[in-house]
Amino acid sequence: MATATEEEKHIPTDLLTHEILSRIPAINLLKNHMLVSKKWRQLISGPEFIQIHLNRSNQRADGTRILVAEPITMTDCDNSPVTEPFPRKRFYYPAMKPPSPGKRIPYPSEFSVRCPVILGSCDGLICLYDEGHRKFAVFNPSTRKYDLGLADKFRWLCLSNYASWFGRHPCTGEYVLVIGSQLQGSHVDIRVYALKTHASRNSRSIINQKKHGRSYSYSDPVGSLLHGALHWAVCTCPFDRNQLLFESEHLIVAYDFRKNEIVEIPPPGEFRFTLGVMDECLFVIFRNADQVFELWSMREYGVKESWTKYANIKGFGSVRLLVPLGFCSNGDELIVEADRKKVEKYSFVEKKSTLLKNHRCDQEFKSISYVDSLVPPEIIYE
Repeated sequence: MATATEEEKHIPTDLLTHEILSRIPAINLLKNHMLVSKKWRQLISGPEFIQIHLNRSNQRADGTRILVAEPITMTDCDNSPVTEPFPRKRFYYPAMKPPSPGKRIPYPSEFSVRCPVILGSCDGLICLYDEGHRKFAVFNPSTRKYDLGLADKFRWLCLSNYASWFGRHPCTGEYVLVIGSQLQGSHVDIRVYALKTHASRNSRSIINQKKHGRSYSYSDPVGSLLHGALHWAVCTCPFDRNQLLFESEHLIVAYDFRKNEIVEIPPPGEFRFTLGVMDECLFVIFRNADQVFELWSMREYGVKESWTKYANIKGFGSVRLLVPLGFCSNGDELIVEADRKKVEKYSFVEKKSTLLKNHRCDQEFKSISYVDSLVPPEIIYE
């Protein structure tokens, strides 16, 4: 049998990187292939290959992965112990093709036993916040590596009612963390933190200036990036709870990175909705008066009349809210979080859903989509 070194002589480097190694999951590359030879180890750990591997993950039809952060203490609805309790301080990674089992991934060891807050994901990295120890972490669930360098910078952060996003600035390309402060009255405060330079930028705007005495909340705290702007679904409510049912309104708030402005974008209707991006267009999911979920797409950005119905999403029973997590199978399947209790995969072709993860208790969990990558967490400072 030829040795690894002899075989390497017959495999062009471009073929090895672009067509062979770039298709292998990150954890397998680290566990097995880095041990083949010094050349392979240097190749796999180099920035050029890390980018090639990331590009391949973004292009794969099955590249979407879901990470679920679960509460530590779990009981079912009648307060009796769950028959198969989940391990402490673990994420759960559901398999995209049931009945294949999912995986559990340890939290960063410095985190408390509480369920961490998920602030966003980019390039296979997930930004987390531990409210118990007031620590931040940038975590790569594919490689299990993390960085805690943000911990001291944001100790003051209050996440009682917040918006967030983590990713690359669309103008500068550097990694940023975006935090929207608690919405009170008619004000929205957005802060953009550059993680490399430690610079911050603040933007304040007034939504619906004619409507005073109202409070605001986010349907889903993690924003969606499109056309250089972040978007959140927001519900506005009167402070008088007796009027809540009749005067609640729903809208889209967008933060433009280039202009440092916050503006409103009109939604297609008056129902409570969640928000995402599909085919370079905003889309919303809401439950109509017939208890059927509808997906609408905004074909022309910012133009209310361009909202177009894409599909009905049936089979979710009494579920009240679907949060989109990502698409797979070339857009034929949508991964959703149902009422913060289940993760399901809906097929637009078969018009049915498949359960990926069921919480089985009265507590909510948090989940987010990410891609498999070798990107090191410390890259956010480069």
